[in-house]
Amino acid sequence: MNSTKGYYSLIQYCPDLARLEAANVGVLLFCPEPHFIRARTSSSNQRIGRYFGSEDCDWDQINALKAAIEERLEAEGTQFRKLEDLERFIATRGNEIQLTPPRPVKVFNPEQDLEGLFRRLVGGRVRGKTGTPVAERLAEALGQESITTLIQRGIPVAVRAFHRPLTFPFGFQNGRFNLIQPASFRQLAPSNAITHACRFAVEGRSLFEHPDERLGNTQLLVVGDFAPTQQQAEEVVRDIFNENRVRLFTVAELPRLVEEIRTTAKTLAPSPGA
Repeated sequence: MNSTKGYYSLIQYCPDLARLEAANVGVLLFCPEPHFIRARTSSSNQRIGRYFGSEDCDWDQINALKAAIEERLEAEGTQFRKLEDLERFIATRGNEIQLTPPRPVKVFNPEQDLEGLFRRLVGGRVRGKTGTPVAERLAEALGQESITTLIQRGIPVAVRAFHRPLTFPFGFQNGRFNLIQPASFRQLAPSNAITHACRFAVEGRSLFEHPDERLGNTQLLVVGDFAPTQQQAEEVVRDIFNENRVRLFTVAELPRLVEEIRTTAKTLAPSPGA
């Protein structure tokens, strides 16, 4: 069986970045070709308790951060095309959950090799999924036959504010090209939800104010997943987006988005390479 080149990064809990003491809580595997990026985190926090004690640990917050990194990779995985993309993602980590610099690894079967890395480097049980990831819900909604010819997929766009291109999973044209990006806020504390929203706000304002050479005027449209208890966080995120020309649809509002596409979008030619 032929192998391909991949990179793995340990996901660690590091309560004090100055001391660099950490406990492994998961692992990430990235293969540029064939494209694959996914993370597995531990369902247990016993390793953290052994290393750092449990008196000052906010277990709910730690579990939320572990879930958030998995969901973010599922939602934004198409944007990771080369090693530098992963390194940039790692460099932006600003909370107790950190990622180690990527290390090369031979990959034969990405899913199986990821499970093997988890068993060898982390151990214990993998954290279970809760609900259907927002990226899957979005793909299912936009896969309806009635709007297939109106949706473009895998759209690379240069974002001037970030000095690099991003690839958006979906888009449609209705006078302004709408770039659709899924995002999960479900497991985030209020402050982290705001930080997450601000990144999309910067991205969205830059897209709105600087037309793309190929697509013309663009706008970012975020499909966000919120827990029922996050009503206040959802309102804050929506206000941040409105101030920065970003449109927000919650998962519950997907039928309204589909109807908007059906009634306003223009039929598109297939994207290059599709």
